Amino acid sequence: MEEESIKLNENPVKQEFEAEEIPNENKKTFNWAEFLACVSVATTNLHTGFALGFSAILIPQLDEMEKISNSQSSWIASSISIAAPFGCLFIAFTLDRIGRISTFKISLWPCFIGWILIALAFNPMMIIVGRLLTGFAMSVGTNSANVYMAEISNPKLRGSMMSIGSVMLSFGILLMYCTGLYLHWRTVAWIAFVGAFFPVLMTAFWTPESPVWLIHKGQDVKALKSLAYLKNSKYSADVQETFNEMKSIKEKKDLLINKEIEKSNVFRRIAWHLSKPTVFKPALIMVVFFVLQQFTGIYTFQFHAVKMLQEVAQGINIKFATLLFGLFRFSLSFLATGMLHNYGRRPLCMISGIIMGITLFISGLCFYLRTNGEESIIMTWISLLCMLLYISAGSVGIMLIPWILPSEMFPTEVKGLLIGPIMAWCNAVMFVAVHFYEDLKRILGGMLGILWFYSFISILAVFFVWLLIPETHKMKLFEIEDYFKDNTIFLLRKKKTVKNEQLCT
Repeated sequence: MEEESIKLNENPVKQEFEAEEIPNENKKTFNWAEFLACVSVATTNLHTGFALGFSAILIPQLDEMEKISNSQSSWIASSISIAAPFGCLFIAFTLDRIGRISTFKISLWPCFIGWILIALAFNPMMIIVGRLLTGFAMSVGTNSANVYMAEISNPKLRGSMMSIGSVMLSFGILLMYCTGLYLHWRTVAWIAFVGAFFPVLMTAFWTPESPVWLIHKGQDVKALKSLAYLKNSKYSADVQETFNEMKSIKEKKDLLINKEIEKSNVFRRIAWHLSKPTVFKPALIMVVFFVLQQFTGIYTFQFHAVKMLQEVAQGINIKFATLLFGLFRFSLSFLATGMLHNYGRRPLCMISGIIMGITLFISGLCFYLRTNGEESIIMTWISLLCMLLYISAGSVGIMLIPWILPSEMFPTEVKGLLIGPIMAWCNAVMFVAVHFYEDLKRILGGMLGILWFYSFISILAVFFVWLLIPETHKMKLFEIEDYFKDNTIFLLRKKKTVKNEQLCT
């Protein structure tokens, strides 16, 4: 303990150490300790994939065997989105109080109970209750994992590290489709229950608490140990330098914090923090961005994949089409990981939205021609190909990146307070988009209206990103925070920010 205390009081880094470390900086951008910690918490996305993909195979089986009503099937599909906002609000109280990893571990219990209820269900209500519990677990687990990964990852690798969750999620969806098309839904639920044990096993070995959170809680010795583990080295100059940088940022922020506000209730604290441009600007951007994301239809398709493919690609073997969709989604999640490492958030989102808009429009055009008597197998295959391209493009952009951005854009001291409510908003919008899908389809005049509506929103999302979303790729978290002090519209950002951005990239 004495030795550790001495290290905390040492000078930040000696000049000769700096001269040695700088040439090797690029060689130390990846290490296995950081990678394993990110993979460990990212495994919670397996369960998220199970939850998203399960309704797509469950509802057709229930329709065939038990003839459930449209209302019951709608509630089964959307129930995880009802519970998710409550999970997001829950982390607003726990992320800062008990830590990122402790909050993550809490999420595992409702996950187990939920899948047991679904597997043993003897009526639709038990399935809905089970889905509510898994939805709560999904939101607590994925959001606490995203915050943790954003805080421990090297800025150059943060995007690809956080996209590991997308690979896990895609595999979870694919597993549900592969098993659900050939096995009874109860068997599939038990498979999901067993799969939910992976986060428990992995986090037991490879996940120290976030050093950023530990420093903000004044636990400097534990923070230094956590940093040493994550950097896969003992108390080297690199570890000490990173620690001193985090400590310096924390001390500067302490001078600006209103101690009376910090002791008040959570709602007053949120209101006070929202008065600062570094908080309300990213909050407003994310509120609008999540609405656009959900009404591109990218998540509605996940919940209603089988039913939507039956309408859009009539005449195609539906099992083949669903498996093809799952395989495309899984394969492209690997591509997304590499692309987030090499390319910025803005170009990926814009290219993704453009492809989604074009493919949905073409798919709608084919649907229109078929309904007017111009039926052909070529048109059916074009529709299927367009839907596959739509999902593929969404997987590397619009579907993935909005979930990463809040963990990057919000200052550390408010992540616990605000990421929960922001994600609760997103999941509430997801519930509206999924639950009222059939109503929206009826209002818009059927599948043609839905396809063209989602196409329009996809293009609208491109313009939104182009105007407002800042480029966070390879930027340190405090640099992203500095951007929002003086900027709102990215295209009109100040020159100082541009220079900093170029230096960072």
